[in-house]
Amino acid sequence: MIKMFQNKKINMKRIQNWILSGIIVILYSCGSNSYRLSVVDSKSLSGKQITLGDQISKHLLTDSLRTESEKNILKPNALLSKLDVMIALAEQVRKSESDSSWASLTSKWEDFRKNNIGPDGIPDLPDSLINSQSTVLTQKWAELNIALLKFSGEVRFGDALEGLFYSSQPILSEKLLKSVIYTRKYDQVFVNIIGSSGMSYTHTTGGTVKLIQQTDYPDGNEMILKSECGDLRFMDVFIRIPSWAVNPSVTHGNVKYVALPGEYCEISRKWENGDEIKVVLKN
Repeated sequence: MIKMFQNKKINMKRIQNWILSGIIVILYSCGSNSYRLSVVDSKSLSGKQITLGDQISKHLLTDSLRTESEKNILKPNALLSKLDVMIALAEQVRKSESDSSWASLTSKWEDFRKNNIGPDGIPDLPDSLINSQSTVLTQKWAELNIALLKFSGEVRFGDALEGLFYSSQPILSEKLLKSVIYTRKYDQVFVNIIGSSGMSYTHTTGGTVKLIQQTDYPDGNEMILKSECGDLRFMDVFIRIPSWAVNPSVTHGNVKYVALPGEYCEISRKWENGDEIKVVLKN
């Protein structure tokens, strides 16, 4: 009898240990998600495949100012060194797809964002940098976030870009915006930046598909995504929902899609000409 009681006690202890081990694994997994690499690897479209509306174009750097900033050669400085390290590490991660390298890169990125980016999303650079040098560094920060967003599909990099594109004064070029506002991988289309614009591409089954954003964003918080296509075409469309969104909604008629702040809303369906998806970022 005593022996049976002891065996039961041992078994209960084993069960408790297994449960505890399971809880630890779950907690570890949840706590380390931000350091786990998930590869999306979407690609930029050509500039000719994208059109920009007036509402978004007014936020872009003019060609004359962009040319002037590109003439300036940056002298070595701490911020430039940090950006160069991250850009080199991003290329290393792209080749190796290493979780540990990704953890190192995202840790450096978070540190840079925390210490050098203001609450409005604009780089808070030292007064010792002249305006043109600040512009070059800012564009370099943008290029890093564009590469990371296309590679990983993580919304935080899109949030960083949004702050740059819609800053109080134009600091980024049309070329940079067109390289990221829409990206695609086969028939997966990513709407990374919300703004009055359109894109077109040749579907893998043939025929041209167009997606058009109708919006006055950032003045308003709504967007209509409209499709133009000759025949039914199946597409996976991913719409970036900013982290700051409040009770966002994405609907097609009476159909509601899962829309969470800080994630992409996935719309997998056969699109036909005239389909409209309504996105509301604040409800």
